[in-house]
Amino acid sequence: MILKIYNGEYSLQWDGIYHLALIDYPNIQEWELEKIAKFIAYEKLHKRQTSIECADSCLKKEISDYICQHPFLPPFTPTDKIVASTYDLHKRLVTSDYCSHTTTIDATISIFKTGQLLSAVKAFGRDAEELVLDSRNAASDPIDYFDYVMLGWSNTSSGYRLAMERLLGRAPSEKELQDKFIPGVSFHFIYTDLIKLTGYIFDGYHVAKIKDMLNLFSELYICIIPTHNKSQFENIIPSQLLDRVYYLDHDGEGLEEWTKKVYRIVLKQSGKG
Repeated sequence: MILKIYNGEYSLQWDGIYHLALIDYPNIQEWELEKIAKFIAYEKLHKRQTSIECADSCLKKEISDYICQHPFLPPFTPTDKIVASTYDLHKRLVTSDYCSHTTTIDATISIFKTGQLLSAVKAFGRDAEELVLDSRNAASDPIDYFDYVMLGWSNTSSGYRLAMERLLGRAPSEKELQDKFIPGVSFHFIYTDLIKLTGYIFDGYHVAKIKDMLNLFSELYICIIPTHNKSQFENIIPSQLLDRVYYLDHDGEGLEEWTKKVYRIVLKQSGKG
């Protein structure tokens, strides 16, 4: 894996390169150093060497010194959630009290039948060695990623974008993310609860991920389903989860507005909205 520290507007892991944007390049914050060190520690845990690329030699030395002085151990839990922050559509750093996992309608039907969010290996019943070669792995994610349920912050739109990509079988166009947007279903969880779970790990890139499966009965905070899909779920949602399911009207909102609308419901559930 190559870790490229750069002066950009957002971070992205793609095709074996983690492009990590610093908030004030070439200056680096303590939490950014922690994020980098824990990413490298996670990679080392999975027998992968990380090569650091950085145009600023002083910055590269500062990062290398920090890594040598901080030998972190699994599950690499962030000292503060800012370490797990991500960028939103407007290139702003984002965190929340809530994490989410978003899926298509068809996938959600299967999820409610088991009461669990499953890793790709468990959900598809295929080996990670096979999944890593699948055409759906456009980002060339490492093999171990398929053993985890991935979560993002509830106030970011990446989950809904990915669900639409899964629905279409390709990257959606800008028009499909606006007036032709089709929302999936989002499952929301309390971040501070997730990081205490057996199977939780922080990889320095995703907000959080859980090995193999995430139990909805014990962990689900709220699930938000578009109202027009209600008839597909009324008879399959387990009774223990009914009071944690919310049907939300989709009035033609695009990706960004729908994400905001959903997040308002998540906050309302907690009394913060």
